[in-house]
Amino acid sequence: MTLDEVLGLRVAVWGLGAEGAAFVALAKARGIEPLLIDDHPDRPVSWLGAFDSPNRPVLLPGEVPWSEVDVVVRAPGVSRYRPEFATAEEAGVTVTTAMALWLEDYADAQVVAVTGTKGKSTTAALMAAVLEGDGHTVELIGNIGVPVIATYGRPRADAYVVEVSSYQAADVTRSPGVVVLTSLAPDHLDWHGGVEPYYRDKLRLIEAGPPGLLAVSTGNPEAVQRTASHPHRTLYGPQGRVRVGSDGWIEVDGVRLVDTSLLRVPGRHNVWNLCGAVVGALLLTGVTPSAEAVATAMAGFGGLESRCRPIGESDGRTYVDDALASNPFATVASIETFAGRPLTVIVGGADRGVDPAGLVEALGSRRPMPSVVVLPPGPDRLVALLADAGLRVGGGDGSGDGEATGDSGGSVQVATDLAGAVAMAADMTPEGGVVLFSPGAPTPEGGGGYRERSRQFAQAAGLSPSET
Repeated sequence: MTLDEVLGLRVAVWGLGAEGAAFVALAKARGIEPLLIDDHPDRPVSWLGAFDSPNRPVLLPGEVPWSEVDVVVRAPGVSRYRPEFATAEEAGVTVTTAMALWLEDYADAQVVAVTGTKGKSTTAALMAAVLEGDGHTVELIGNIGVPVIATYGRPRADAYVVEVSSYQAADVTRSPGVVVLTSLAPDHLDWHGGVEPYYRDKLRLIEAGPPGLLAVSTGNPEAVQRTASHPHRTLYGPQGRVRVGSDGWIEVDGVRLVDTSLLRVPGRHNVWNLCGAVVGALLLTGVTPSAEAVATAMAGFGGLESRCRPIGESDGRTYVDDALASNPFATVASIETFAGRPLTVIVGGADRGVDPAGLVEALGSRRPMPSVVVLPPGPDRLVALLADAGLRVGGGDGSGDGEATGDSGGSVQVATDLAGAVAMAADMTPEGGVVLFSPGAPTPEGGGGYRERSRQFAQAAGLSPSET
């Protein structure tokens, strides 16, 4: 189904965030006023004034007369598994998303989609920079912040680099010409209803067909195993066609391309993300990117907000913001980034049903042993697991006045809020060490999202916005 086909039908839009707003604005420009649906219909939405009927009602999902709707465009944050969608489909309504429509409409364009549990934003941003460095006009769109719907009516770019989340992939009906898969690990289980539905929805981007070219990171065995039957697969990362050699250079087909020591963001996972950027550009254009373009992309990339990003130093301690690490898999990668340095990790958040065993194992086996500050809500389970892994559980009231452990590491304390956690972590971390805020869990309800938590972390560390 294409955008023109949808706008020729009775259309509803469910979810009035950024992507919903972009779709409604486009429909409005074409003389269409969709039915509007949202779980919070009384929440102020400034752009609703753009309608000819500014008092147009926003309906609750349970109030929708589905017999009067042909197609509903679902915003990414609205779970595909909501029972209202089953009711809609029983009434003959088609469920789709802006991403699904866009992939149909841009099927003849040069499109590389980047997906994965973690690493997709960094890979996409680096890839766009590499392609631009080689003289291509590029649109960097999708989950990274610019809705795909914004490209309609603009001149065609040479290349589209599209970040696709599992929420967006769940309804796609066509695979793009090139897909880069960075990783697979349990995440968003509340939205998808379990690990297997999550993997199924994530991989729908690849399996919808017709099969295009696929690049998969060998740094993630789950991704490698689940794509083994793909007919056009290229591997990258620690092994594969585009790989990191023992000397730290990226090699393409065995030929050295660039020295990864020029990459400004830390961590081997980011070196693999750079490999993903190179292989994606290669598969899209059929030509190995120039060393100059890749080097320029590395030099110009200082890291994305809230993604394992050093934000400054205070009292001899390095503070690293990894607030977007919403599952244990991401936090483990960030812990590995600072091997050999004293480390205190601030973890904890909402329970999404993801097993933290991998994170606990990584913390318990690391040397020097890290210290850990656990945030609410519900820290007891994680604290008990850390104790079983050999870390010492101490006191602490969240004020930052808990016992300082110096460079011995291995201490676990519980904070009542993020500001208190940062103060505790400063006490627990010796000079020259790292304070890493990498929650390994989603932001709790009412926490304001990861950007707000990043701001709070920087503020508590005494770092100004200009330093972040």
